[in-house]
Amino acid sequence: MNITVIFNPTAGGGRDRRLRHFIRTLEQGGARVRLYHTRAPGDAIRYLRELEDQGDCVVAAGGDGTVNEVLNGLRPGVALGLFPIGTANVLAKELGLPRRPEAAAEVVLAGQSLPVTPATLNGRRFMVMCGVGYDAWVVDQVDLILKRRIGKLAYALSMIRQLARYGKVSYRVSVDGRPLDCFSAVITNGRYYGGSFVLSRQANIARAKLQVLLFQRSGVWFLLGCLVALMMGRLERRDGVASVSAEKVTVEVSRHLAGSDVRPVGEVAWPKPGPEPIQADGDPAGWLPAEIVLENQAVPVRVPR
Repeated sequence: MNITVIFNPTAGGGRDRRLRHFIRTLEQGGARVRLYHTRAPGDAIRYLRELEDQGDCVVAAGGDGTVNEVLNGLRPGVALGLFPIGTANVLAKELGLPRRPEAAAEVVLAGQSLPVTPATLNGRRFMVMCGVGYDAWVVDQVDLILKRRIGKLAYALSMIRQLARYGKVSYRVSVDGRPLDCFSAVITNGRYYGGSFVLSRQANIARAKLQVLLFQRSGVWFLLGCLVALMMGRLERRDGVASVSAEKVTVEVSRHLAGSDVRPVGEVAWPKPGPEPIQADGDPAGWLPAEIVLENQAVPVRVPR
């Protein structure tokens, strides 16, 4: 096999030793490996789009953000491989991929290709999920320097800081043409959230359908109850949370509610009513309005046999 490995040196902290073991196992298995270290956000997309021959498989060595960039630079027909060394690694959890370098390399070399259908968010592809409202605020406001130092705890701190903001904005979500209102929404391709939490038991990464979770009640206590239900794997059973399947979703701001001006939460303040962020695969992905559409063609993803 001819394999291109895209390595994000900032994903999950230093991972150079594990990368060397991964590359060595690929080469011992007969693969010809091209390795590229990313230097900045968007670099993987640029590099892959300029690469005339990407090989048989492009491996994202990093987290879900690295996978997203590789996905957006991947040519049709080229397989996507994963070496999960990021913070959450949601897609790797979804696919049952190993984290040990030698085992991850064996999946790339001797595994099978599972067709997974990505979606596009305003023209940009994503594989796992996107979100608006509370979910997007948390991602948008996470401290990236702190994330490199303490990993998932940086997201937990951002979650606490953004709690009081929930319910200040409502959204109109059109699900295959059906208009619905909510205070936050997650559009997902798979079951998991944050690595190991079950977001939706109805979702299936191998199915060409999106699952839309709508949080339709306001109030911090409702949101806290949803977070507890998420940790217990019972989010879809909570009153006030709707879960529906879709192929096309649009989202726009319905209204900013009273009391949504600048207000400190500890040492944090959020902006006055204005552009609302979107997150995709755990990274900031622009602003509303949003159009989310399933693609017509699946991507072959290397998974264990």
